[in-house]
Amino acid sequence: MREHITQIINEWNPIDIYPLLADEYSIEVQKVLEMLDLTTTVDELAHQLFHVFTVYFEEDFSKSVNDCTVIAQKIIDLKVKKNELKE
Repeated sequence: MREHITQIINEWNPIDIYPLLADEYSIEVQKVLEMLDLTTTVDELAHQLFHVFTVYFEEDFSKSVNDCTVIAQKIIDLKVKKNELKE
């Protein structure tokens, strides 16, 4: 799961880091994993993503909650798919 979320966040590259290192967002990915256990909706996760990236990157983070919603949807879809495979 961590690898997939890392890929999603790295592809998004929310603060436009170039060149991007594979573990550039490792702290934020860990926070997403922790949030994912407690989050059930895309909207909740989007707001949490927005908060985490705003706290860690302050003015370097210029994405909106709507931008975060797109990423949250990808992550929730991944979570659902993973849970379906368990069944």
